[in-house]
Amino acid sequence: MRAMFACLLAVSVPAMLGAQERADSIARTEAIDSVVVMARKPLMVFRQTGNVAVDVEQLKYAPLFAGEKDIFKFLQLLPGVTSGKDGMSGLLVRGGSNDQTQILYDDVPVYNQAHAYGILSIFSGETVQSAEVSKGYISPAYGSRLSALAQIRTRDGDRQHHRQSLTVGTLSLAGTLDGPLVRGKGSYLVSARYFFPEAVLAAVGNEVRLGFYDLTGKLAYDVHRNHTLTLGLYSGDDNMRNKDKHAWNAFGWGNTTASLRLESRWSERLHSTAVVYYSFLQNRQEAKYDEPDGGYRNWGETTFKTREFGARLTFDHRISDTYSLEYGVNFSRQRFMPMHTRARVNGRYQQRGYPRQQLTSGAVFLNNRFRRGPWRADIGLRGALYDHAEQSRFAVEPRAQLSYDFGHDNAVWLSATMNSQALVQFNRYYYSMPIDFWTPFRDGRLQHAWQVSLGGRVKLHDNLSLSLETYCKRMRNLPLIYDSDDFLLGRGGFVYGTGRALGVETMLQYQTSRLSLTASYTYTASRRRSDGVTYPFDYDVPHDFNTFLNYDVVKRPGRRHTFSLNVSWRSGLPLRLTDESYPDPDGRPIVGITAYPTMRMRNYFRADISYNMERRKRNGVRNWQFSVINVTSHRNPVSVYPYRATYKATVLIPVMPSVSYTRTFGK
Repeated sequence: MRAMFACLLAVSVPAMLGAQERADSIARTEAIDSVVVMARKPLMVFRQTGNVAVDVEQLKYAPLFAGEKDIFKFLQLLPGVTSGKDGMSGLLVRGGSNDQTQILYDDVPVYNQAHAYGILSIFSGETVQSAEVSKGYISPAYGSRLSALAQIRTRDGDRQHHRQSLTVGTLSLAGTLDGPLVRGKGSYLVSARYFFPEAVLAAVGNEVRLGFYDLTGKLAYDVHRNHTLTLGLYSGDDNMRNKDKHAWNAFGWGNTTASLRLESRWSERLHSTAVVYYSFLQNRQEAKYDEPDGGYRNWGETTFKTREFGARLTFDHRISDTYSLEYGVNFSRQRFMPMHTRARVNGRYQQRGYPRQQLTSGAVFLNNRFRRGPWRADIGLRGALYDHAEQSRFAVEPRAQLSYDFGHDNAVWLSATMNSQALVQFNRYYYSMPIDFWTPFRDGRLQHAWQVSLGGRVKLHDNLSLSLETYCKRMRNLPLIYDSDDFLLGRGGFVYGTGRALGVETMLQYQTSRLSLTASYTYTASRRRSDGVTYPFDYDVPHDFNTFLNYDVVKRPGRRHTFSLNVSWRSGLPLRLTDESYPDPDGRPIVGITAYPTMRMRNYFRADISYNMERRKRNGVRNWQFSVINVTSHRNPVSVYPYRATYKATVLIPVMPSVSYTRTFGK
């Protein structure tokens, strides 16, 4: 009504008033017309049946870890998705482990997505354009993981204007530049980030040094009006150092990725995407120490490396208005160096390590898409060949989904998916440290999983929607590794098992012009069976509740203040501990560790708050954000370990206040 009234004023009043009154009227009309009342976008957006994307724009209002925007903290709000341990950056989906979720960063597989021991992810909030998780039906174009697919894409630079931004956080510094290469035809994006808690530790006299950096770059250029070439690069590294008078220890890891992507439009009905990529992960440990008598200076360096080269070619072909095809091929070659140690002890050099391994994979895929009225059906097939030394295995993975759209954001869907996995990831140590070993399958056995899910979405009110999905998943050939040395040397050290997961996921979303509320609840039962024993999966969480709320306290043209609240509660994780104890050489009791979980941690709870103040300046935007993580100071253990006759817990995240200032220049 106000817009209609403004329009009538713009037409009728100037005709009746004089020149000065006409100018005043126009000014008043423009002021009224500039006020646009809109509902917020929901935090979680359903792309299609069961696949959910996050509204990245709302990331800047979320409570911050040490001043850092982290897209993975949003993805962990999804029903059926958990981080595992407090503050970790993992994505454990529907009873699966972190290695069973394929994470693609600009089409490149990432093997360790963690910064700062898992507190943050490697994906900078300043560069992320979109984030989507597929938990049920996964396109046959993607495979090699059992549970889910997470796709993170960086944004392109602006093709018309140059822009700069600088962010100063409590313990971090970040800067981003983007703009046109050739106006209207290409763009560039460069972003750098440095996390420096080591500066604080040095100021208080602590000998520990901890920090990370990362660099992100992207170039996009239209080589032809129908062909766009994009180059994406990422490099990041974490490092921790500790030294005393006679010893120096260091630990770290880093990722490097690169991708070259060509998107082509051959006709109105035929499009293609070709991608060539490279991914590299290196973990390292280094120690130097002096003999007390002033003799040799000894040192040792241990590295763990994972490399992957790959390519994917996908065609999207619309045959008719009701039928289209997605088809193509992909190829990858992975090389693994589980551990290699170089050392000098008393003047002698030594080298040792586990055998290096490699895996070659190839796949062809086809997806038939049917649309007729409110009905939609996808029937796909993926055939994958995995070759490891003298072992080769072929996997056939059928996938299908059917959905019906009632209109007005109401829909139901049913999907069935089969996946296979040729990689095994495990942690050498019981406690939580990011030393990941990746190896190919053993004994000619691939891991397999099939899943059936049924869900629906209903709009209860103009601003209120509810989604509900239930699933059943079965898995087989899951390795349980109890001796990492024997496993890596090919002498056993593991047993095969099976797994099952049942769950119900629900999510409620409410949006108005000022308020956005998302609440999700998941009930799940995840069990594993090995050597005749059935036990809860290490990350089995029967009950998981998350809610995210943000409210515009001030909302005026050029000025916005937003309050945000994030609350999480879930069941405690299973533990591999026992009440039994045995004496050490000094007669003190030691609590044992079991092969299977026998008890649980206490229930998890955390509440985070933030207040964001955004103001538009003449040449950009200024933004202040104040956050408090774990505002209730609830002690959530990351790990529990035996200590003499009792247990001790490690708490990673206490009350953590932070402040962040961002200044953006340009349009």
